[in-house]
Amino acid sequence: MKKIILAGASLNSGNRGVNALTRGQIMLICDKYGYDSEIEILSYTVKDEIINKIIYNNKEIIVKETPCSKNELIVAYIESIGFGENYILKKIKLADMVFDISEGDSFSDIYGTKRFIQHSIIKLIAINVKTKIVIMPQTLGPFNRNWVKIIARKILNKADKVFVRDEISKKVATEELQIQRDIKYIPDLAFYMKCDEKTFIDKFISDKKKIKVGINVSALLYNGGYTKNNMFNLKANYKKLVTSLIEKFANMNDVEVILIPHVMTKNFEVEDDFSVCKKIANDISKKIRTDIKTIDKYYREDEIKTIISGCDFFIGSRMHACIAAISTKVPTAPIAYSRKFIGIWEKIELGDCVLDPKNESENEIIEKIIKIYNNRSRIKEVLELQIPLLKSQIENIPYIIEQK
Repeated sequence: MKKIILAGASLNSGNRGVNALTRGQIMLICDKYGYDSEIEILSYTVKDEIINKIIYNNKEIIVKETPCSKNELIVAYIESIGFGENYILKKIKLADMVFDISEGDSFSDIYGTKRFIQHSIIKLIAINVKTKIVIMPQTLGPFNRNWVKIIARKILNKADKVFVRDEISKKVATEELQIQRDIKYIPDLAFYMKCDEKTFIDKFISDKKKIKVGINVSALLYNGGYTKNNMFNLKANYKKLVTSLIEKFANMNDVEVILIPHVMTKNFEVEDDFSVCKKIANDISKKIRTDIKTIDKYYREDEIKTIISGCDFFIGSRMHACIAAISTKVPTAPIAYSRKFIGIWEKIELGDCVLDPKNESENEIIEKIIKIYNNRSRIKEVLELQIPLLKSQIENIPYIIEQK
């Protein structure tokens, strides 16, 4: 029986992408190490211990999620190079392995140095106490500050295995940080997460004969980022863009539109796709006198994936909403505010489907999306070929970890 710690992970984040990465890892562990594996999440999300119960292949998997406050993390790090042993340090010492996924893209200072430090400490503790540490497939960087680069270089050099989910991250490690070790490309773990079998898109659809177009609206982009002042320096006016897109598709006679949130955080409005989708659906329905649908409650990440899988075409601004679509072979047009999108889409030979709101106007993006939509049959053929290959690569992770 393997005892595995998941770090930079959660099953209780409002960001369903983080949860999808975590659930994908758990499913992989069960498949490759056995259902009796002891899995525990050291969480930056929860405030109190949570016992998560996951049903997978008709078996109940218990995954404890333990809170890690910043103060306790710092204490654990200090004790890992000196004396003492708080609960975080003890758990890491007793583990066979630590799988650290950094919430997908938080091993970087792009979101600030506090977040980078938070996501570095468990990695450093595992290195200090010689517990096997695996950097799971994720985006590396950007690393903008010199001292951040020094810490990142140390971690990547000393980790037992390093996986990246795109070639750009590999380039950052080898060229910018001058890492000379072997770094493996493995697709994003959300590709491995299975759909929930009890959820269906039908309850949100009026006419099953129509083409179902799912649109994921990012509240973060809609609200202008955390600064609420075009934080991501978009050329396109995102509010105008999504409004025009929704209206354009809703006015097509053979199309039914459903708005699908992927980050749901009722206490953090700037990030809450759910409330933004509700507002947009209501406003546009009144304006064009067409019933724009959206989901009715907060769904789990595997349930959302099932809903997305029922679409015939998908447009998204949250990367893991788009991964939920392409991993279920739904032709997709991602509106990418970050470089993390393009690396994944290029790997499946669909880089030309990625829209760039930093450098393209609303009209340019809409024109490209219509072309992608009209070409969706060819895109689906590519996905039918590429997606099984991605999933088989993910299955190789345990074998690579065991290699000397």
